Amino acid sequence: MRRKSNTSFLEWVAIVGIIASIALLVIQLAAYSNVRERLPVGMVIGGVPVGGLTRQEAQSELQRIYSSPIELHYRNAVFNLDPAQISFRMDTEVMLTRADTYRSDSNFWGGFWDYLWRQPGKSVEVTLKAEYSETQLRNYLKDVARRYDVAPTGGVGDPSSLNFTKGQPGVTLEINSSIAVIDFALRQPVNRRAALTIFEGGTARPPITALNQTLNDYLKSKDFKGVASVVVIDLRSGQEITINPDVAFSGTSVMNMPILMQTYMNWGTDIPSEINTRIADAMTHASDEQGNFLLADVGEGNVIRGGDRINTNLRLLGMQNTFIAKGFNQQGSGAFIKTPANKRTDLSTKPDPYIQATANDIASLLTMIYQCASNGGGAFALAFPTQITQAECQAMISVMAQNQTGALIEGGVPDGVRVAHKEGLTDNTYGDAAIVFSPNGDYILVQ
Repeated sequence: MRRKSNTSFLEWVAIVGIIASIALLVIQLAAYSNVRERLPVGMVIGGVPVGGLTRQEAQSELQRIYSSPIELHYRNAVFNLDPAQISFRMDTEVMLTRADTYRSDSNFWGGFWDYLWRQPGKSVEVTLKAEYSETQLRNYLKDVARRYDVAPTGGVGDPSSLNFTKGQPGVTLEINSSIAVIDFALRQPVNRRAALTIFEGGTARPPITALNQTLNDYLKSKDFKGVASVVVIDLRSGQEITINPDVAFSGTSVMNMPILMQTYMNWGTDIPSEINTRIADAMTHASDEQGNFLLADVGEGNVIRGGDRINTNLRLLGMQNTFIAKGFNQQGSGAFIKTPANKRTDLSTKPDPYIQATANDIASLLTMIYQCASNGGGAFALAFPTQITQAECQAMISVMAQNQTGALIEGGVPDGVRVAHKEGLTDNTYGDAAIVFSPNGDYILVQ
């Protein structure tokens, strides 16, 4: 009887153990089934850990993270881009369906075994699937550019030194490359910021009008009592500045320029060596003798006739205020020629009655020589289509470039800048007329 009682007790213990094990198994199976209804542990969608979340919870988490603003940096400015502004949208249905596929394809009992032994889930990554309106983003960046881009500024003229201070460089938003960096930031779950791409350009050239103001301020600061006449022409843009451009001045040796033109019209490039020597002396030295010799040469032995021919051709070219009525420093008188410039009563420089010019006329002549030398065009081609060639104009510039004085205009340009010019000086008149070939463009400068 006692052995039977012990046996019954052990049997009951075994039965209770089996029932408890089955109950525990059922409980664990039920718990695992609930877990399996959620996304697998280790599941990552678009860089966001969503393991253990329901589809709805995962969708909410993705929306929370990817709807957060992007922090944009434009130099020192910081502002936020709301993804909704560019219609950013995730295809969460596709991503979650793909995540469900990993769950449903996994072995139930294998997963249950890992669950019982608390084995970490296998890491599974589902890539972000999202889109946005590039057009809206581009328009957004254009608005940023309008607000934050900085135009380059030119320097400011200093009347005391006639130099210009250095301007400020411009800053421009590079829209295409900025779209790329924003696209990258939009797809990041953390560190959602982007430094916009900008381009820092050079400084702007001061407008030529700034030079006009600086020159006038300079003359005022020096309390200049004389009459200044200046013409500057930007040969690339055609812009120009002028100060008293149509005031008559004594022609001085600057008038060797129209004499040079007439000499090439008469001889072409087949100039005798003696004439070439005299041209070089007239253009590189203030030689009245050589100038008069060339005047007589173009006048077939007569200085006055030579001057008349030059005057006629200057009128054909539109230069009404420049003339040569007799030789340089020769005795006797020539014909006094009335012009719009020497009939003025508001300004007078008391010019030589017989050899006169204006800065405007000489600047026009140099412009015509430059255009002819550059492409064979300009006023020479219209007025004298067979008498002055491109090669002859190039030869004129070459002769003027040999005049290296190191003073006046030539003395004011940097070393290495080619200057083709002719200067002229009298007791009360200082003049220089040049074509300046600078690295940033070519200019006519007459003063």
